[in-house]
Amino acid sequence: MAERKGPELIPVREVRVRLGISRVTMARLLKEGRFTIYLNPLDRREKLIDVAEMEEARRPRPAAEGMGKAAA
Repeated sequence: MAERKGPELIPVREVRVRLGISRVTMARLLKEGRFTIYLNPLDRREKLIDVAEMEEARRPRPAAEGMGKAAA
């Protein structure tokens, strides 16, 4: 029988620690919809996030063109 592969989920507090961000920043990111939130089926109060999404958020974003350059 084949194993069912789904997202690898970890608690929000673990994501916050791994990213090195505050509770306030994490709450803002969740409110903005930056992460898909899953509820723990054993404890519906606990929110979980996919590790792949966390890794994607960790990657640096390319700078927008013209940002940081003095206007002529």
